[in-house]
Formats: sequence, structure tokens, C-alpha cells
Amino acid sequence: MLTSYEEDEAMFLAVQISKNRLISFLNGSLDLRDVFENPEIKQWFTFSSIEDDVIAVALDVDALPKDYLPDAGFVFKNHDKTDDIIVNESIEYSNAIVHLAISDEQDNYSIEADDLGDIMKLYQVILENTYKKELLNKKVKDKKAFYAPQNYKLRAFASSYSSFNVHLYSTSQTDMFGNAVIQLGLEKLNAIISDFDNEDNYLEILRTVKGHSVSTLKKLVKRIIDDNLIVKHKWYSPNQEKVHFTSIDSVRAQKIYEVLNASEELAEEVKEFIGHLVQIDVDKGTWRVFNIEDETEYPGESNPALLQGLTVETVNYKLICTEIIEAMKVSEKEKVKYILNSIEEIG
Repeated sequence: MLTSYEEDEAMFLAVQISKNRLISFLNGSLDLRDVFENPEIKQWFTFSSIEDDVIAVALDVDALPKDYLPDAGFVFKNHDKTDDIIVNESIEYSNAIVHLAISDEQDNYSIEADDLGDIMKLYQVILENTYKKELLNKKVKDKKAFYAPQNYKLRAFASSYSSFNVHLYSTSQTDMFGNAVIQLGLEKLNAIISDFDNEDNYLEILRTVKGHSVSTLKKLVKRIIDDNLIVKHKWYSPNQEKVHFTSIDSVRAQKIYEVLNASEELAEEVKEFIGHLVQIDVDKGTWRVFNIEDETEYPGESNPALLQGLTVETVNYKLICTEIIEAMKVSEKEKVKYILNSIEEIG
């Protein structure tokens, strides 16, 4: 709890709290004053830094001074009673929770198994790519560490009774306030599947994730249109003020699909590599580069003329490529192909 803020110096007060009591607070049955006035363990801590390493100092008091206490009656209750399940699950797993419900147009809980599998797969691919794009947009340092699959992959652990409402949890990195890094992807995913009134504003959002996120979104909405599906997306993380909910039926899917069809350039993904060439085959028009940033080798294809006169191993190049993900089936892994557009020698 923030107790003071003067001249850019913040002071916080903290107490230990059990998961059951935290759930009571987040559900609105326990007010903030009671949390701090009557903690389960009679010990209070103060701190000012919210960096990775927090230095907390224990207060030498038997009871918290009244000046520190908030007014009685302040409760945290920004979600419907029907959202209690996802809120409680988020606290249990100490991370973000997603509920993904799939049904036919009549909202009956009976759909083709292929539809269920494909929608789940496409959703995970969009989430992964929006998450990675947001890392770039926000210029996050040490991106390699954040690219770990645990930060964008979801695991199914339950489903709602009598429905294809799958409950998934995240294992992504979190900070002391409950911010899970997967929220970067979830927030952006929410933005690109939500309804819109202004097409130009919607295009601006799409341009921030252009590439695989857009091409996969196009596959998702096309599937919803063709099979008359309804996809309901709900997510929550411990630090969020509310449960986020979006629903896409065939009408909204058609609206999104028309915008995507009119803006084909949004689906093209450009990839830059900097490093030395490991292999070149001019006759076949193939190459392999060792990328310095992530210390990984990537293969690709090219017009043979672009490969003429290049040096292997001892010279660094900058390669600009088009990245293509081939048609994907649920049971298969993605096949990524890089087409060389240009290459130049660098120091």
C-alpha cells in the first residue's frame, strides 16, 4: 500500500497475506483497512524501492499508527460475481489465467474436434507473436531472456462444466506486484480482436503487430466465418483492475477479415540478421547464417544472383529477409522459411 509520495520519493507499507485472505479482498468481502489493521502476522514492513531487489524494514510497533490506515469501507471489487472463478485461479497460480470458450453459432456446446484444436493452436500462435512484437515495440532489454517459451506459452488445467471453455494458466515471469510479462501479448491480442468503429484507428493497431500476428489472425477469423463459430476470450492477472473479456462471432470476424484482406502488406514479416554466413550454395540458391544477436543459425533461400561473390565464415553481413510460415496443421510444427531480399557487408 502506498502511504506517501513526495518529490518523486514513494513510501510503501506491506504485510504478509494468505491466498484465502487475498481472495476475500479481491472479491470485495474484506476491506483494505482490515488487511493492514489486522494482518494474520502482526508485522508491518516499509520500503521505497521497487527495483528487482527490495530492501524492506520492519516497523518496531505493536499496532499500526492510525495515520497509515486507509478509510474503512474501501473494497476492491471491479468484476462480476461470475468472474470469481478466474480471479481465484489467478491467485492460486500467482500468474495470468485465460479462459477460451469455443461454440457454434447457436451457442451450443457441440463443435467439430478439428475446430476446437485449430482454434486453440491459432490462438497460441497469435499470442506468441503479439508478445514478441510488444517486446520489440517497448524496446525491452535482454530480449533473449524474455523469448523463453515459458513467457508466452499457456497450459490447460481445467474446463468449465458442460462447455468447451478451456482454462489455461501462464508460467511467465512476474514481478512483486503480480505483473506477468505475458500481459504484453494478452493486452495487444485483446486490442486486435476487439470490435472497432474507426477503421483507420484499427489499422494503426494492426501495424504495431504486422507480420505473423496479422496473418494468423486472418486464419482465425476465416475459420470462425466458415464454420459459424463463436470464440469467447477472457483473461485476468493478479494486478489487473478488471477481468478482460472479448467475444468474436461470424459477424465481427467478417468485419475484421475485410480489413485484413484490404491491407495485405500487414501480413508480411521482415527479419534482419547480422552475422557471418556458414554455408552458401549458389546453384541451389540456399544459404545459412549465424545470427550474432541470439547466437543461432538460420537457413534460407535466395535468388542465386544475390549470393554471388559472398564470403563464408570470415565476413559479417546484414541480411534483410521475408519470413514466411508455411500452412500449419494442428498436429504439425510450424515451418519457417526465410527469403533473402538484400545483403550487405558490414564492419
